[in-house]
Amino acid sequence: MGEKNPALVDVSIDFEGGVTGLMGKTGSGKTSLLEVMAGATSPDSGRVRAQGDGEIGLVFQLPERQFFEPTVEREVTFGLREHGLSASCARERAAHALALMGLDLAELAGRSPFSLSGGQQRRVAIASVLALRPSVLLLDEPTAGLDPRARRACLDAVRAAAGEGATVVIASHDANALTEVADRLVVLEEGRVTLDGPAPTLLADAPLMRAHGLEPACAARAAAALRRAGIAVPGFPLTAEELADALVRGGGVS
Repeated sequence: MGEKNPALVDVSIDFEGGVTGLMGKTGSGKTSLLEVMAGATSPDSGRVRAQGDGEIGLVFQLPERQFFEPTVEREVTFGLREHGLSASCARERAAHALALMGLDLAELAGRSPFSLSGGQQRRVAIASVLALRPSVLLLDEPTAGLDPRARRACLDAVRAAAGEGATVVIASHDANALTEVADRLVVLEEGRVTLDGPAPTLLADAPLMRAHGLEPACAARAAAALRRAGIAVPGFPLTAEELADALVRGGGVS
């Protein structure tokens, strides 16, 4: 049998504060990088170094992979109880984390996490990590399968965690979600870093994104289509509001 191709090759990245979006085609190494950063997988060579004594929290792409308690309440409070918090304090923190994700502990406390819908499972998994208030928060496709309301709650929670000083890394195919929260964008291809720069600049560049096999954000796709049709769209609009403003400035809309 031939040698197995490494999931990551010569990857050297520093993450410090803010929200970093991690993009790449399926199999590019995004999940492997998060698992190595979290200590869930050991690299064959090289090292991972974390500064400070804060928690590193990882939310898996498949949330059921991290469920092992019989009820939602025990699942979300598990880490807190392991850290010695009292039952009342742990429950209060769990209720707050679930509320951030649009869920009510009183309604779900006694239910098995495996009995929930896919979207609810994802939100419970995220809440169980948010409750720990980690200094490093790693999320693998956190908005996948969420309805618009839950998606909004997830992105707001990510933004709040970063605002409180956490370093957040989100692996995602959802360019629209990353346009809302990411400060920095890192793109992986076959385990190597091929792009690393300001998220607003890179995500708004539809030709560049497509050149790396990625689907641009909706506003970037629309701007590119308008330019191909001969309509002036100055700059690199990233949201619907920015696109409308660009069309006004470019004379495409009166």
